[in-house]
Amino acid sequence: MRRLEPKPVARIWGGSGLGFGPGIGEVWLAEAPLLVKLLDPADWLSVQVHPPHEYALRVEGKPGKYEAWYVLSPGELVYGLARPVSREELRERALAGTLEEVLRRVRVEPGQVLYLPAGTIHALGPGVRVYEVQTPSDLTYRLYDYGRPRELHLEKALDVAILEPTPLTLPPPEPVLGGERLLSTPFFDLLRYPLAGKLWVRAEGPTLLTLLEGEARLKEEVLRPPATLLLEPGEEAVFRGEGLWLAALAKEGA
Repeated sequence: MRRLEPKPVARIWGGSGLGFGPGIGEVWLAEAPLLVKLLDPADWLSVQVHPPHEYALRVEGKPGKYEAWYVLSPGELVYGLARPVSREELRERALAGTLEEVLRRVRVEPGQVLYLPAGTIHALGPGVRVYEVQTPSDLTYRLYDYGRPRELHLEKALDVAILEPTPLTLPPPEPVLGGERLLSTPFFDLLRYPLAGKLWVRAEGPTLLTLLEGEARLKEEVLRPPATLLLEPGEEAVFRGEGLWLAALAKEGA
């Protein structure tokens, strides 16, 4: 297995809750086979949407983006639309600054999981720290950015946006050896492993393991958050200590 080094990234909306100094909105924990990050917004992120693979390959020449959030701190975020809208209404509202009137605001709590398939309009709210797993793509189309002087991608966003409410509920977690599968998608799975004394993990496929809470010992090495390991298919790890691990399992086509 391989230990990965965290990469702090400053953002215009960044907070100071990730332990890497003020203004650090993201800490990139892994870039392959999946992109895994911690996000800490002090302000609203842009209202944005990601393209599906088919559109992204045709228009951008590279794959699209699908992602999920594991909530670390409570707050409010945008998840899709509150009601169906037309493409023209969405365009007019984005230009007029009235987009928020049709967005679905959701209150979230720690431990909650949200899947954001391509096309889902979304935005993180202030103080909502999340663990984010996504296909390794940087394609983001901004619909609205709260007056900040950054590029918008209105027409492309309108091309791919889902124009009706997106279902929020997920199936219940599935038990797995040592933990539970919180989410299964065509591109990745998200698993949670509580560490209470001893934990054995065997990777079904390429797996990124991140320690979110507590302290873990791997052989003679002491690990603390946000320690991240890459396990190749079939590799095993035995941890001792107390804490909580999240695992992002990459699937073929991610």
